[in-house]
Amino acid sequence: MLTIIPLIIIILSLGIILIVVARHLPQAAVLDVGSLPEEREARLKSSILETRLLRKANNFWKKVNIVFVPLARFFGAWYKIGLKQIRVLERTYRFHTASPLPDTSQKSELKLQELLDKARAAFEAGKLTEAEGDYLEALKLNAGVLAAYDGLGKIYVKRQEWDQARETFEYVTKNWPQHDQAFALLALVEEIAGNLAKAKNLYLHALSINNQVLEYHLNLSEVYQSLGDNEKSLSSLQKAQALEPNNPKVLDQLLQVSILVGNKSLAQEVLDKIKKVNPDHGKLGELEEKVKALS
Repeated sequence: MLTIIPLIIIILSLGIILIVVARHLPQAAVLDVGSLPEEREARLKSSILETRLLRKANNFWKKVNIVFVPLARFFGAWYKIGLKQIRVLERTYRFHTASPLPDTSQKSELKLQELLDKARAAFEAGKLTEAEGDYLEALKLNAGVLAAYDGLGKIYVKRQEWDQARETFEYVTKNWPQHDQAFALLALVEEIAGNLAKAKNLYLHALSINNQVLEYHLNLSEVYQSLGDNEKSLSSLQKAQALEPNNPKVLDQLLQVSILVGNKSLAQEVLDKIKKVNPDHGKLGELEEKVKALS
């Protein structure tokens, strides 16, 4: 609606300008410029007419601005309030309009599972809008389906809709406090938003529930690096390596941080491991020089 208002104002304004011009053009035309020398007559006639019309137009626009600028601001503010209300309603729909008493009949359970399967398949195929619709339909059948909230949160992360992702995972962590993945994904959202201390605490909480997930340790290591705490970053990477001793990604990161903290013995140990696990590593020579340079 906001985009229509300026168009209506412009059309009305142009119409009024044409009326003003039509009324005053005869008056401008009767100006006695015939007595002027011929070599100046055409130029002055044009100049006088243009000046009078521009003055009229300028005065008109000043009057129009007095009326329409506050009006446009009013409608703009109204639009923002309306949009905010729509978002509130959307959030209410997403989390609170599902049936408080789920239908546990076999038919309903089959329908619910079908919707969840469709949503997962749509998500994996990159059809995020379709997946979102299926998850919301699932919640209308049963408000207590963790998989639906989890799926919605991942959709919002994929779309980089961070506020909606945060809201979704906060809802999950409140209602399913033992769901470690929700804490980890909420930590990711906070990390991207630059809330590093909050992200660190959320990753630690996820690990307190389940410390067997490699990605939690790796992500926490990155947060510690961003916070300037390389020693704790190194500790997180060592825990990650304990889970997957020969993981090339883990070994590379562990070597890099070992070099950063100046731990030569650990760096050499990890480098030897990399040579065995990944002998075709393209930067072995460069890494050897960095390790040798450590005191």
